[in-house]
Amino acid sequence: MLRALIVVPLLIIPIILYLFVSMSAGEGGTALRLQANLFSIAMMSGGRWAFSLGDFILLIGLIFLFIEILKAARTKSDAIVNHSLSMVLLLFCVIGFLAIPGFGTSVFFLLMVMTLLDVVAGPIVSIVAARRDFGVGENIGG
Repeated sequence: MLRALIVVPLLIIPIILYLFVSMSAGEGGTALRLQANLFSIAMMSGGRWAFSLGDFILLIGLIFLFIEILKAARTKSDAIVNHSLSMVLLLFCVIGFLAIPGFGTSVFFLLMVMTLLDVVAGPIVSIVAARRDFGVGENIGG
């Protein structure tokens, strides 16, 4: 179970959540469903802060993107599988955004950008971590 959490990209969770929202909204109702307020809070300024379902999905995505970047610092073979699965997830997101009617929203676009950042940042962080581990015994600061 723990190995699955390391190997599988966690950004799949907000994307699956978005998929459920899109499937339950019906034809053309995804954008309206995402704008539905979960709660609103009165602010000291007199305004109201509304938190929608789309905001919640994006918040979950940001949290999991942070965890994915932390996971990328691992230099084990699990990281390679994770990067590969992240690339497959990005491919699904791009195809979904372009081809599936309920996926053409700003919320899904931002989820797709988070997946792109995971694909780009993951290998970069892994390479930097591997270089750091490789140079432990050498005089690096020179």
